[in-house]
Amino acid sequence: MLTDWLLIRRAAAELQARFAGARARDVGRLPDGRTAIALWAKGSESLLCVDAFGSPPLVTVEAGELPVAVEPGFVRALGAALRGTTFLGAKARRGDRLIRLEFGSRSRFGVTGGYALILELVPRFGNLVLCKGETIVAALREFSLAENGTRAVLAGQAYQPPPLRDANAVPRAIAESYDPAEASAIVERFGGETMPLDEIFVYRRAGALVQAHVVALPALADAAMTREPSLLACFAEARAGARASQAQKGDQRRAALQKKLRDRERKTSGELEDIAKRRLRAAGRDAIRTEGEAIFATLHDLADDAARDEAKERATGLFARYRKLGASLPHLDERERHLRDQLEAVQTLQWEAERASDAELGDAIEAARSLDGRPQIAPATRQKKKRREPLEFRLASGARVVVGRTPLENADVTFRIGRPDDLWFHVQNQPSAHVILQRDDRDAFGEDDIEAAAALAAYHSKAKTSPKVTVDYTLRKHVRKRPAAAPGLVFYTNPKSVAVTPRPAP
Repeated sequence: MLTDWLLIRRAAAELQARFAGARARDVGRLPDGRTAIALWAKGSESLLCVDAFGSPPLVTVEAGELPVAVEPGFVRALGAALRGTTFLGAKARRGDRLIRLEFGSRSRFGVTGGYALILELVPRFGNLVLCKGETIVAALREFSLAENGTRAVLAGQAYQPPPLRDANAVPRAIAESYDPAEASAIVERFGGETMPLDEIFVYRRAGALVQAHVVALPALADAAMTREPSLLACFAEARAGARASQAQKGDQRRAALQKKLRDRERKTSGELEDIAKRRLRAAGRDAIRTEGEAIFATLHDLADDAARDEAKERATGLFARYRKLGASLPHLDERERHLRDQLEAVQTLQWEAERASDAELGDAIEAARSLDGRPQIAPATRQKKKRREPLEFRLASGARVVVGRTPLENADVTFRIGRPDDLWFHVQNQPSAHVILQRDDRDAFGEDDIEAAAALAAYHSKAKTSPKVTVDYTLRKHVRKRPAAAPGLVFYTNPKSVAVTPRPAP
């Protein structure tokens, strides 16, 4: 569904009409990554949700509750600024996909202070920017001039909106339905100071939302059209439809990955069975040598030279088989070690494929590339995609626990976040998340902290439903990457163990 600048203006007008005077109760990040503001208006609470990195970026109003979780830095800053303020209004810049939300508060001295939250709903370049006056306080995505070339978005600097190309641009949906003169008249009517809040025109095919706009769209005459009061409701419907489509694609990708891993497991197990058979044959090589020695011992009993030559040839063949079987044992040992490591990797990735959300599935697919001997995506390439921070929890003692949720996050937690003298946790002989326990001071780790981190490792493992789980822990400096293995597969030494009941974060 197209979200042109006229629709963004309509969304801003709806927000203004619906929430002017509402109180901002709280701010949080939803499980799907969106930023949400809980607004109390007219006796009920609604969530104003912004998906800045969606395709397209959208603002929606939904029912629900904010999760209780440790929030990333921008959301913390946004909450500290907006919590308890009053929603004053929403404005949209003509010709652009920006909405400026104004929030105000009054101090005990009667001085009004305020913040602006700017929603940059630009496809591929979406962002949220918190300003006090015109100075940037924080941004969901900060960048410098060296990274962008046209403007910088950095805390402490003056806010500059994205360059405006054409304030009178005719949206594509309107240009496809009207001649230039009619289209310009529509732009003037709806692009002025006040956006009319007439019912919008909504088009669907087979029940699926195709488009919504402030005017009728004759180009969509083949679709069923209704008149509806809220564009924000259409945005929510479009997002739900997109999520359903993405979920279906995610299911297909997950099924393909699981089939690949089952095939790999079957092939690896078959090779291990073949090695076991070859090892069994090698174990019987002493009988072959004994048979060859017996032939040589009875050569003098044979009547003629032809018989003796035939017996010698047979004994020589037996000794050659004996030596070949003996020489194969080191190769079998090495191949078996490799296959068992690969089988462990496959079983770990099978668990990762089961536990991964649709958003996390790409990490498991990338990790599985190593099974084919294909190089993983280079770190420089991965950094172009916004990195999601691992789960982080604070314990009562002030210690910090960090948990990886995917193979790539496990590697990140262990080798980027983990420091040499931090404690590293992993469930014994089971696939599990990598967990790091850190202190910012030099105090020793307490038993309660160790048990809490171990319980988290058990909870984020294949054994999470077991009543008791044995968790190994060691200093991070005793953990090493496995050569040419999938991300997150490691060796570790000097472990201690603790038996715990799997528990989520305290």
